[in-house]
Amino acid sequence: MRRILPLLAGLALLSSLGSLSPRSALAHDFIGKPSFPTLTAKEQERLARGKLVLRTERGSEDGSGLITGVIEINASIDEVWKLLLQFELVPQASKAVKEVTRYIDQPGKGGARDVGIRYQVKIAWVNISYYIHHDIYSQQNYLNWTLDPTKEHDIARTDGSYSLWPGAKPGSARFVYITEVDTGRNIPDWIEEELTESSLKRFLVFIKKQAES
Repeated sequence: MRRILPLLAGLALLSSLGSLSPRSALAHDFIGKPSFPTLTAKEQERLARGKLVLRTERGSEDGSGLITGVIEINASIDEVWKLLLQFELVPQASKAVKEVTRYIDQPGKGGARDVGIRYQVKIAWVNISYYIHHDIYSQQNYLNWTLDPTKEHDIARTDGSYSLWPGAKPGSARFVYITEVDTGRNIPDWIEEELTESSLKRFLVFIKKQAES
């Protein structure tokens, strides 16, 4: 089954999630700063307790979909943003990511900064290598990413974003992450779980702990 892999892309949320049936309904253009998701009362309560809010929406045909995570962090937006730009920290948050290499870091278009990162991932016998191109907009505290079209990859597709928003209390921040990724290969369910929800949870909690320490 081809499913979504939330890369610790940095592995990085967001537009609203509607009804998701066919694969095409899951398509998302990661252009511009995403909207902050509308949260339920239960989700608001979880954030207030410092817990992670995680949503997984899948299509009915191939299991692909969008994975969204939100967490409240007791640190300033500037402090959290600086952490998110340290892509080389990702292996500390993930058992799967073995190596992170920055191969591009230069001014981009429209006030963005272009950063290219190569990720090498391994779980059990599965090795995955891919190159991510990030468009970073520090003035607005968000970044978008996609596969670098000039490179060869072991996955079929990935798109996603990080964005930061004011938290419920002064001096706090809300980190929102959305990703859509197709591994393009058949792998066991337990490996997909490690690469998807489990990895995303660890990454968001890692950023929270690092920022609050």
